[in-house]
Amino acid sequence: MATTKIDICSTALILIGATTITSFTDDSTEATVCNTIYEDVLKASLTRHRWRFASEQKQLSLLTATPTGRFAYAYQLPTSPQLIQIITLTVNDAVIPYERYGDKVYLDSYGSTSTVVCDYIFRQDEAYFPPHFILALEYHLASLFAGSIARDSGMIKQFSEMAERQYLVAKNIDSAEKTNQQLNVTRFTNLRQSTRI
Repeated sequence: MATTKIDICSTALILIGATTITSFTDDSTEATVCNTIYEDVLKASLTRHRWRFASEQKQLSLLTATPTGRFAYAYQLPTSPQLIQIITLTVNDAVIPYERYGDKVYLDSYGSTSTVVCDYIFRQDEAYFPPHFILALEYHLASLFAGSIARDSGMIKQFSEMAERQYLVAKNIDSAEKTNQQLNVTRFTNLRQSTRI
C-alpha cells in the first residue's frame, strides 16, 4: 500500500504520543496542525537536497513577450509537475546563466534557435517517497508537533536532532543513485609523458 500524507503525519503524531488522524479535515487539534503545516514543511524538506526521486527535466518554452529590461529572452517555467526549486538551466548540456522572475526565467543569449532545458525539484507524490526520506520527514514533523501539540521542549530538541541526522543519511543514500563519475586521467598521463627525458 502506498504511503500517503495522512500516514506520514499519523506516524509523526504517534512519535510524540498524540492521537492519529484519518484526514486533514478531522475535528481535532492534530488535524488542524497537520493541515496547516504539512505542505510547507514538505516543500522545505524537498529543497534541502537534489533528491533524485523529486527531480525532473523539461524543455522550456520561449515566450514572445520580451523582458522589460536587462534581458533579451523570457522562458516559461514548468507547472506540471509543480516546480519548487530550479537546479540548473542548460543548452546543449552546458550550464547557462539565468535569473528567475516569478514563474519565468530571463536569459541574455539564448533565443529561438536554442533548446533550453530546466532541471528542477518538483512536488513529488508521497507514494514515490523512499523510506529514508519518509523517516526524516516524520522526525521533522514530530519536532514541530512536539511544540504545537505536546508542548514539550525536550521532545522538540530530540526530534529536531533525529531529523537532522536522518536527513544526512537520506542525502547520502540518495546521492548514490546515479552512475559514479570516472576521473579523467588523460591530462595527468600527458603531463607525465611530457616530462620524461
